[in-house]
Amino acid sequence: MMYIIHFLKIHQLIIIFLIVALFILPLKAEEESGEKENEKKYYSSTSFSLVLTRGNNRALSFSFDTEQNLRLAKNVLSFKGSIIHSSSDNQKKSEIYYSHFKYDRKISSRAYLLGLVRVERNKLAGYNFRLALSIGAGYVWIQGKKIEVFSEGAFGWSNENSSEKTISPGANDVPITESTFSTSFFSSIFTGKLVYTISSAAQFVHQETLFLNWKDMSDYRLNSYSSISASVSRNFALRTSLQIIYEHKPVLGHKNTDFFFLSSIVIKF
Repeated sequence: MMYIIHFLKIHQLIIIFLIVALFILPLKAEEESGEKENEKKYYSSTSFSLVLTRGNNRALSFSFDTEQNLRLAKNVLSFKGSIIHSSSDNQKKSEIYYSHFKYDRKISSRAYLLGLVRVERNKLAGYNFRLALSIGAGYVWIQGKKIEVFSEGAFGWSNENSSEKTISPGANDVPITESTFSTSFFSSIFTGKLVYTISSAAQFVHQETLFLNWKDMSDYRLNSYSSISASVSRNFALRTSLQIIYEHKPVLGHKNTDFFFLSSIVIKF
């Protein structure tokens, strides 16, 4: 009789163990799946925009912008490119190209090292070509469910090719002379960014970027960007943004401020 009771107890324990295992294993698999989902390896965002420009560029045109990010363990590779181009009556009203390639290397839960290559062109602001190579670091100051704040700083080398224009009085803003020159200098870039999640479908982003020319400290540039976006579905969103570019020392014959107001359709994966 005792053997039978002992045998039944063993079987009860085995049954209980199997039931617990059947519940725990799926939950563990779901947790691992959730962690993998949170650590998304590849992210892509491409937007098509109607853009209104004021300043050196004055046009109502269309623009294209894309951002690609690849995460490999502690490394993040990102590429960003944008184009704004329009013409009317055989005259260019806007011609802006921008691209950068960035590499981040995570060294702690909040800090990371970075390398950055930037190439840009704003013909109507006098810049035929700009190239910058920088290395630096970034730090995440606040990282919550609703809000994220981080900053970056990098130092490096820049090269610029610009076109100055001289306008004679009473010439109706038609340049009588235009000269091209190139210069290289030690430079730095500092960025601060705020990302605020309004709801599961809406997000606000504000970013300030300061560019410094260490050869001439009065030749600095400030780029301010603000946007608000709302997701329509998992892969589509609508976004409205305002970008202001201020040049404290613009190229001779050009304005020091450009405004860009964009209404965008965003495709993301």
